[in-house]
Amino acid sequence: MLEPTRPHDAPAPHDPPRVRPTGPSRRGLLALTALGLPATGAALAVGVTAPPAHADPAVTGGETRIVDVPLAGTDQVDVEDAGSGPSDAGGADAAGVPARDLPEHTATMVGVRWEDGRGAPAVTVRGRLAGGGWTDWHALDPATDPGTGDEVPATEAGWLGPVTGVQIRAERDGEDVADELTAHLLTTSPLDADAEVGSYSGPSASLGLEDQPMLRAAAVTNPATPPMPGAPAFVSRAAWGADESLVRSTSAADRLKAVVVHHTAGSNAYSAKDSPQLIRGILSYHTRTLGWADLGYNMLVDKYGQVFEGRGGGLHRNIVGAHARGYNTGSFGISLLGDYDVASVPSAAQDAITRLVGWKLLSTFTTSTHATGTWDVTTPDTNYPIGTHELKVVMGHRDVNVTECPGRNLYGKLESIRDAAQRRIDGGWRKHLGAFSRAGGGSALGTVVRSAHITGDLEATVLTSGLVLSGRGAATATGWRSEVSRRWSASWGRPLGNPRREGGRTLQGFAAGQAVGSGEEAVFLKNRFRDVTGQHMYFPEIDALAARGITTGWPDGTYRPLSPIQRDAMVVFVHRALGAPASTPPARSPFRDMSPSTMYYEEICWAHAQGIVEGWPDGTFRPTASVQRGAVAAFLYRASGSPSTGTTSGFRDVPANHQFAREITWLASTKITTGWSDGTFRPTLPIARDAMAAFMIRWMDHRGL
Repeated sequence: MLEPTRPHDAPAPHDPPRVRPTGPSRRGLLALTALGLPATGAALAVGVTAPPAHADPAVTGGETRIVDVPLAGTDQVDVEDAGSGPSDAGGADAAGVPARDLPEHTATMVGVRWEDGRGAPAVTVRGRLAGGGWTDWHALDPATDPGTGDEVPATEAGWLGPVTGVQIRAERDGEDVADELTAHLLTTSPLDADAEVGSYSGPSASLGLEDQPMLRAAAVTNPATPPMPGAPAFVSRAAWGADESLVRSTSAADRLKAVVVHHTAGSNAYSAKDSPQLIRGILSYHTRTLGWADLGYNMLVDKYGQVFEGRGGGLHRNIVGAHARGYNTGSFGISLLGDYDVASVPSAAQDAITRLVGWKLLSTFTTSTHATGTWDVTTPDTNYPIGTHELKVVMGHRDVNVTECPGRNLYGKLESIRDAAQRRIDGGWRKHLGAFSRAGGGSALGTVVRSAHITGDLEATVLTSGLVLSGRGAATATGWRSEVSRRWSASWGRPLGNPRREGGRTLQGFAAGQAVGSGEEAVFLKNRFRDVTGQHMYFPEIDALAARGITTGWPDGTYRPLSPIQRDAMVVFVHRALGAPASTPPARSPFRDMSPSTMYYEEICWAHAQGIVEGWPDGTFRPTASVQRGAVAAFLYRASGSPSTGTTSGFRDVPANHQFAREITWLASTKITTGWSDGTFRPTLPIARDAMAAFMIRWMDHRGL
């Protein structure tokens, strides 16, 4: 068996000192959606003019270079003799603690990590400016790990701007502990397109997305986040230059319970056009150094009020971030670039955070910014003991974790942000909220899993037990109950009323929902395949698999639901479900019964490289052989990152020593499989194409795909 991959937010193992450049960031068009940003002229009046954009001319084109330097044995410098200057660190008194001097290292950002478990030290850094002199000292906040159990303790990476040398102080209880640290010196670089982001003057804040065709067209450059009615303007990942080759898959929650406000710490001396560069550095640090799946925050805001899309997966979904240990699932993290412990919060930045808070809560049908939500705390070492607690729906990071984040001044603005966000909710885009309420609210339709977004010719809000649908730009919307709401796609269209019924099934197709108030079931689906009708047990799953482009059926218009599926086809379905990631297949096949001309060679080689498939002990893959139910469990388990699980499956024919006991146990624990009514799983039975569709759709729903 292959070693399991790390969970998607698990930190990477400690590496020896090294230089790690990232490749040039992939860029798309400047994609901005919905409400406006402050004009450039007003923005430039805020803060301090940044130093020149290049720290090292050798690092260009949006690259980020990371140099790892163990501080043990580095030169110590008496801080008082080094011309320390005024401090805005806001941390513990480090008087008498020497600084570690790294005079030959250029950087724009600095983070550190340590290996022992004695608690986070207080770390401050400063940089030598190219023209002489030093930056102020800046505190580095501890990085909030995602709680995987094997984290590497570290700080966030703080922005210094281009510097030609770095000094670092670290103390714990008044003792110099810098020997425990490894410094991570990031050198970021600008892109020409960064100036476009920094000079953007957005559309009128009074306009909705449907009134802005330019923004609507630009938004499709990031297909993960479709256009969203009522959403604030934001700079997409493509526009700020996210390197998508650094990221792994993310997951989503069924419900949003809170918005958590952060700051990144570091220097506030950055220009509007520096912000994309700064965020690219955070992405590189979070993924390459901390080993997280993606950037930890869901959205970021700079001091000029520019808003940036953070962690991928779609802003209309409740994407699980890595920003508030123990509270990531069900929260939405917004981080303001800079340190707001001493510095005041610019009004443009406060307004941008307010817009985000109001939109996110309203779009998930939370109508009070002063409400509380119930949390089942299961992670130790947070601000609340294990158990059930009521927490505010708008919080600062310090409310849940031991940290000074988001700084005293930003934390002091939270009540004003709640009040202003409430006014935005009261006067915001409430068309779908009204339909949700008329349809019976949460007791009828459940919680929002996908906020209002444009798909096809419809505006859709997807809930755990229902849908809210409206025509694009229409004045009204309708709420529907639906057992298969998560699988709905625009190709299904709106529900149809008055279906003819026979034995509890409609003759035209599966009755996927109910028209609220009419007492009649509503038909969403039409038969895609001539051999799969509404009477088939797995009709909705097969249709959903086809709607998502994962299966196309056979050229004769059939699906052949009872035929066993082959091993090669199963790999292809998993590959497509994960977004068909690009790969370069090897010239030499990893299996002796396959060659580069074999059908699905690229997909199978990709799955082998990812550890999803292993093949047989004799070196074959047997691509056309029927895939057994146990092997399907293994494929899906490995494609999910081999999460922790037991070996007690609950099936009487899967003992703890079974080859795939762990994989089948996980499949059962996630409700992807329920087994047979006689308590068996039948792991060696070839899986039929209809049951495969059920496994795949349940797996994709579990993963938030």
